[in-house]
Amino acid sequence: MQQTCFRHHLVNGGQVIREAAGARFRLILPPTSAAAYADAQIDDYVDTTGARRFAHLPPRRLEIRARFSSNDLKGTAGFGFWNDPFTQSGGVIDPPCSVWFFYSSPESDMRVTRDTPGHGFKAAMLNSYPSTQGPVAGAFGLLTKLGSPLLNWMLRRRALAGLVLSAARATVRACDVLLNVDMTAWHDYALDWRADQAVFTVDGAIVLRASRSPKVRLGFVAWIDNYRATASGSARRDASAYEFAYVDVQQEQWMELEIRQGP
Repeated sequence: MQQTCFRHHLVNGGQVIREAAGARFRLILPPTSAAAYADAQIDDYVDTTGARRFAHLPPRRLEIRARFSSNDLKGTAGFGFWNDPFTQSGGVIDPPCSVWFFYSSPESDMRVTRDTPGHGFKAAMLNSYPSTQGPVAGAFGLLTKLGSPLLNWMLRRRALAGLVLSAARATVRACDVLLNVDMTAWHDYALDWRADQAVFTVDGAIVLRASRSPKVRLGFVAWIDNYRATASGSARRDASAYEFAYVDVQQEQWMELEIRQGP
């Protein structure tokens, strides 16, 4: 595989340990409080000046062998391609696009399709560039492309957040599937990101074919953190339909991965 110099993004005690030879990494998240964000991450889209430069377009293949410290991690973890569309405070700066293997703990409810739970370990694709035409698609597309304060303001208000998220589901393409795997065991994960679809396999078996995959430039990322979010599309009486925070991590947790083919 092509050897890539990854940036190590470490927050509040996060660690990345790389073997002296090859492309095997251990990303470690220490015990941490829900009062602060913690992250251990490698990526290839932020340079030494802090500028974001996304290099990858389809067709692109990613092969990773990975395992995790637990089937019940706290926070989120995963690997794949995305466009880093959010600020740490939850603001939207670009239309979210991703093709990746993604885990979130039960504290999250990030439901991008109606029939799949909002947490768990998934193969997932999200393309937020509107796939339909009309006034709803146009309005949502304009808001996301602007990355506007107005969109962030609407998402934080219970009466409006559900409308925005419902409009998003009507205008963007999303596809995901829960993975029935033991996360603590080694598995071979592969992603074929093509111009017309993204094909996900685990241990050689296809688990998801997602059509209308993103055609915009994305960056590679692998991470483990203590983030949680709700984007359920239906507000409860006592909470917004869109909210973010962090979770307590009681003991060290980690993800180990070997990049066999990638960026």
